[in-house]
Amino acid sequence: TRIPVFTYLISIGGFMEEIICYTGHLPEGIKQNITFMELLLDERWAAGRLEYPEHIHSEIGDINHKLTAKQNYEFLLRAAKKYPVMAIGDASLIDFTSRQSDSPWDSYRTDCYIAGKYQQELLSSGYFNPVMETLLHASFRFPASLNASSWLEKMIAREPEYYAIDDNTLPILIYRGAGVCFNVLNLFTDELAKALLDCDQQVEIFDVEKEGNQALTGLIGRRFKAIIGIQTHVFSVLMQDKKTCLHDLIAGPKYNMILDHPAWMKEHIDNGPKDYHLLIHDRNYLSFVSRYYKNVKKSYYFPPGGVSPNDAAQTHPSLSATADRAPLSRLSSDPVKKQFDLTFIGSYYDYRKRLALIHSYDRFHRFLAARFLRFMCQNPDEPAEQAFQQALAYYQISISDEDFLTLFYEMRQVCFCAMTYYREKIIRSLLDAGIQIHVYGDTWTNAPFTSCPNLICHPAVSPQEGLETMAQSKISLNIMSWHKDGLTERILNAMLSQSAVLSDKSGILEDIFVNGQDLVLFSLRQLDTLPALVKALLADEKHLWDITINGYEKARKYHQWKNRAESFLQILDENR
Repeated sequence: TRIPVFTYLISIGGFMEEIICYTGHLPEGIKQNITFMELLLDERWAAGRLEYPEHIHSEIGDINHKLTAKQNYEFLLRAAKKYPVMAIGDASLIDFTSRQSDSPWDSYRTDCYIAGKYQQELLSSGYFNPVMETLLHASFRFPASLNASSWLEKMIAREPEYYAIDDNTLPILIYRGAGVCFNVLNLFTDELAKALLDCDQQVEIFDVEKEGNQALTGLIGRRFKAIIGIQTHVFSVLMQDKKTCLHDLIAGPKYNMILDHPAWMKEHIDNGPKDYHLLIHDRNYLSFVSRYYKNVKKSYYFPPGGVSPNDAAQTHPSLSATADRAPLSRLSSDPVKKQFDLTFIGSYYDYRKRLALIHSYDRFHRFLAARFLRFMCQNPDEPAEQAFQQALAYYQISISDEDFLTLFYEMRQVCFCAMTYYREKIIRSLLDAGIQIHVYGDTWTNAPFTSCPNLICHPAVSPQEGLETMAQSKISLNIMSWHKDGLTERILNAMLSQSAVLSDKSGILEDIFVNGQDLVLFSLRQLDTLPALVKALLADEKHLWDITINGYEKARKYHQWKNRAESFLQILDENR
């Protein structure tokens, strides 16, 4: 094969500070410094074995797979803009360049792209005209149907076809935001950034909370491979004219990872940019977005990844290097002693306060909300939007999709009421059965059952402390926020923290895990059976540990942030 072997090399004194090209074009052992222009004008220097600094990808990106030829040569040109290049003669590579595999047409297309990318360097050195003449002459060798000269013109003029290739070499911009939800969103940002760096991507992080919205204008005119936010508002920021979306002035596809029902993000999604995509953790929400948000280009099923306590303990990712991370190992078949039987890392909200808000609605909205709430509680396995459709049908109300979205958004307190009602009902059913539950945060002091001796209240925990708590828990309880086909980070974190997961059902959980083997699921329709289920699990230590091992193994193989980074890069490839 013609493709050179790329190897990482760390010098004795530390990281490499140069690129080494082993070549058959120099006598054995002879060294020669190669300037960028020498490399640009003679691709043969890239035809041998290359060694380069280990973390160079975080500075220049990965091999550009949008090119169909000379990928390594183009990569070396980008690298040579950052590091000096040293050629070393290697007699074993004398005939290396004779083994060609790229087609002449693919090679020509890449040559035109490179000429377009580095045309300023060619102009400054006086080589632009000779290179253009060579490429124009070469274009005559191809059939007229290929429009070879037209391709050259597009590359030099940097038309969309040029950027379709070049944008693949650019950084991925990720927004960091406010430290809400106990800083969980920023934990997602950091983990995704680290995972993308480990996938040889160039990553930039913009801290919106630290820099402020005004600083976003500094990104205007820039291009990125992709722009990612985690439930962020920044994609809806408008310019001073109150019409132009700021992100329409920043090139690159935009992806907002939504962790709630997309209806609750209505104002931000409605005002999003043109090239707007949503990453969604519940499969039901994909069809919802497709129907009710016509301005969204496409949405993708994309749940968060999980982290182990050791992963989360690592510092915020450096954009120049990633820390070496030991892969998660297999668990022992022997049960591990745990401090807690059952923990729930979530807050308490009093559904009665939501009821008071609903009672304050005008008559039409109050009656509709009451019927909506009744349908949600009667059918707790159905998505909220389905219950709302039933409430409208009950009153024989027919409205447009636009009005449905607006009214559903106005009725969001009903959904929050149902969520918190079932959360309280689940916890109360366990406490009443004499099962001890450890909960975290001051909100639990407001619960009507706070005096129950089986409710053990602890101070609030950070995301890192939450993972450590899960690691000390035989069972980690998860209660879905009405995500009927969703996968959340709490489930995956518990698995990777070596805790058995107990959760209410969702479609995706039943599809990707085996109930009773990888985790334990219960139905909101049959909460009377939940206490006996928990007691049986705690009584069978070996079976509970087998569930822990199985859940851990599946999460380790398929649901870490590295898996999500790989999935995201596949999404990017499909969209270009």
